[in-house]
Amino acid sequence: MSYVLEKSLGDHEHGRALLYSSGDSFLVASYSKAFIRPEVLVFKSDPEGNVTDWIELFGEKHDKEITINEAIHSTMARFNRLENKPAP
Repeated sequence: MSYVLEKSLGDHEHGRALLYSSGDSFLVASYSKAFIRPEVLVFKSDPEGNVTDWIELFGEKHDKEITINEAIHSTMARFNRLENKPAP
């Protein structure tokens, strides 16, 4: 089960948020530059992109040189790989 980009939820004070879906499951990937190193955090959401659970499912820090979209997409690609990794 891989998550694919549905739409941009727009920019916010510290960055940007994108909505991803897989079947009837939705995630928000939120980029924030509020800290020294920018980070992307992934949260469960509804189909409109409203976060339904503020416990992080996944997150990564990024270098400042990486664009916002590159950071979000690379974090979601890694999340998808980890989610689809076979159990040992």
